[in-house]
Amino acid sequence: MPELRGASVLLLPVQGQAGVPGDLDAELAHGLREAGPTVRWIAGRELAEVAEGAGRLGGDPRNLPVAIFEMGEVERVGDPLFGTLYRLAALTDATYAVLPVTARGQASEEDGRSAVILNVALLDPRTGRVLWQAILQGDPEATDTPAPAISVAERLARRLLP
Repeated sequence: MPELRGASVLLLPVQGQAGVPGDLDAELAHGLREAGPTVRWIAGRELAEVAEGAGRLGGDPRNLPVAIFEMGEVERVGDPLFGTLYRLAALTDATYAVLPVTARGQASEEDGRSAVILNVALLDPRTGRVLWQAILQGDPEATDTPAPAISVAERLARRLLP
């Protein structure tokens, strides 16, 4: 795992999600900012404004071609994903990119609690190399609260910023 402290990191939106309560993108951004205050996280509105300002050059950070990650472990991404990440990183001077590929809520039939399962990767946007990829599961929490999203965000922060 590379050292992220002091670096600029793209935090891309979750590309596909189902059954996740609350705003997972906001919870991931909050959890990572809390755990890594010395990291310059480029996410949310800032990332959207950069992409919009670049027009077609910036691509759509909410609609990236990530199907390759659903097939298994990936060592390097190619175009069109690589080109989009490369341009977004160049526009923001980012060294790394955190790409939440998919998230899904998994409810327990016994107690009605739900856990969020997140497929996520850390990439070097200048080379397309996947530096780390994992499937993380948050703690089961009450489904009518944002707690499942908060739990998986905390788990991601502990993995990226040990």
